[in-house]
Amino acid sequence: MKVTKLGPITTPFGGQTTQEGFHPAVDIANKKGTKIPSMTYGKVLAAIRGRKQGENNFGNSVIIKDNQGNTHRYSHLDQVHVTPGQDVQPGQQIATMGDSGATYSPTGGDPSNLDYRIVNAYGKYINPMKFLKPIL
Repeated sequence: MKVTKLGPITTPFGGQTTQEGFHPAVDIANKKGTKIPSMTYGKVLAAIRGRKQGENNFGNSVIIKDNQGNTHRYSHLDQVHVTPGQDVQPGQQIATMGDSGATYSPTGGDPSNLDYRIVNAYGKYINPMKFLKPIL
């Protein structure tokens, strides 16, 4: 798998997880607390906190809408460092990696990871790799 500055990609866009037959996201694994930057300019639509590991959900998450109408979701976070309505730019730290929500490790180790998915203005999932290329 490719390695980003955030860590190795454990599940590519279109791969398979225990939760999804077609994974419309990219999963990147690293230790809990790894800093997560915004991959785009945009406005924070949601900053979800208080989720625990093992819950059947995305866990702590940040949702950002960019200028093209794409919605970027960063999930399974440990800490969230932004608030709804806040403007962000690429490279700005928005959260730290964690294991909240429905996480698991494909290798049986630490389940801490980032699930990064994007839905375009028409409700279709798009491959987030073009947004990750600057950090490959």
